[in-house]
Amino acid sequence: MDRDDAEGAAAAAIYFLSLRSYMMVSGDTAEWEAMSHESCGFCSGDLEQARQIHERGDSFSGGRILATVVEVYARDSLTGVTPLDVEMDESVTSIVDHSGQEIFRSDRSVEVNRVEMGQIDGEWVVVEVASLLAGG
Repeated sequence: MDRDDAEGAAAAAIYFLSLRSYMMVSGDTAEWEAMSHESCGFCSGDLEQARQIHERGDSFSGGRILATVVEVYARDSLTGVTPLDVEMDESVTSIVDHSGQEIFRSDRSVEVNRVEMGQIDGEWVVVEVASLLAGG
């Protein structure tokens, strides 16, 4: 992540995605927020979900993302954004409310997403994570 090149962008993307389950389980959003660009809808959506889980007293389990970079594209010379295609293998996820009732469950999923990495003051930030599936 200390590198200012495609390898640094890839390492930062993998690290960021690995934070998701930790953030949902612990409610600790500091690192996620620090690495999220203000325009990232994926980032803000997951941040809001983590906050809601903890405000309601729900518990989150699973949802670990094993991220593998499958393609790295050239950095855009105008925006400085480095696009990556990342396979995200997410484990079974469950959210249980304070009474012990399961209120959400998703099966394991594997999807390739476009992850756009940029830098602010020399630190990697996630500009967006978007599905490569048609209509996704």
